[in-house]
Amino acid sequence: MSAQPGFPSAAAQWTLIYQGVNITADISTMTIEITYIDRLGGASGDLTVALSDDSGLWSGPWTPAQGDIVSLTLGYAGGGSLPCGDFQVDDLSYESPPDVLKLRCLAAYITPAMRTRRHIGYENQNLPQIAGMIAQKYGLNLIAQADASNVSFARITQCGETDLAFLHRIALAYDYDFTIRGGQLVFYSRAAIESAPPVATLARSDVIRASFRLKSHRTFQTTRVSYQSPHEKSLITQRAASAAPIAAGDSLVFAARCENGQQALLRAQSALHQANMVRATAEILTPGSAVLSAGNTIAIAGFGVNDGVYMISTATHRVNRRLGYVTELALRQVETQSGALN
Repeated sequence: MSAQPGFPSAAAQWTLIYQGVNITADISTMTIEITYIDRLGGASGDLTVALSDDSGLWSGPWTPAQGDIVSLTLGYAGGGSLPCGDFQVDDLSYESPPDVLKLRCLAAYITPAMRTRRHIGYENQNLPQIAGMIAQKYGLNLIAQADASNVSFARITQCGETDLAFLHRIALAYDYDFTIRGGQLVFYSRAAIESAPPVATLARSDVIRASFRLKSHRTFQTTRVSYQSPHEKSLITQRAASAAPIAAGDSLVFAARCENGQQALLRAQSALHQANMVRATAEILTPGSAVLSAGNTIAIAGFGVNDGVYMISTATHRVNRRLGYVTELALRQVETQSGALN
């Protein structure tokens, strides 16, 4: 790729640690494919390893156990590396012929307690405080933006949801989200990460395959949220408008429980952002790179009207015998500071 840091041309290297033991050298000739999927938002990351079992080891003495811990690092000799994190073996599948074992692994922090549905009420808490309570419950370190603290609630209820599903729901409602990486719960404003400078530029010559899509259906020029407050005995209404030109010019109107005008305005802005942020999307296959991680922005150049700054929603890092190391990107174009699409 275009002689940029993070796009080396050297042979790819990977390291697989299984139950604390580096087994890379032992399994390198047996490895058919390694796939790491890095997602933006919520419970990110899962890993699949496909292994040839011609020798019968994987169906015999080397049979993995569910719950075993696997760690993966991808990169290049002398170049940048991508620590993919720790995973727990969740699903084992065996195919024959040819004899192939597939290990499907989930992020190691996903515990049975995290999958438990709960009924909890939070009173006089703001968004990062709720995120902090959930993080502390699972031994995670909270990394949160200070400006999220102005979204506070007299009372908000978790009704039969898991802790992560509840946090994801209330975060998205106010244009925030979170990602758990390693031992950290990173709570962030979606608008803030979209405004970060691109970590790389992909030119046409850097891309193996690319597709772009621009849609107008279910995108909106304006939005209005209303709520009849039983306490204040008044109708709370707020409106928001998109700075980007939306061809259809539709208006999104909905009702949502709000305690005050500030919450209603944030709900309106978030709903508009959620609907319109998939208006311009792309899928790109490129040589593998450690900088192409979910949550980073990249610049696309050389594709005419499709050029611009894009957010990586999902990065699938794949190493296999045929293609070597490649990265498949699911992207959405982000707005400039003026609000117009690039």
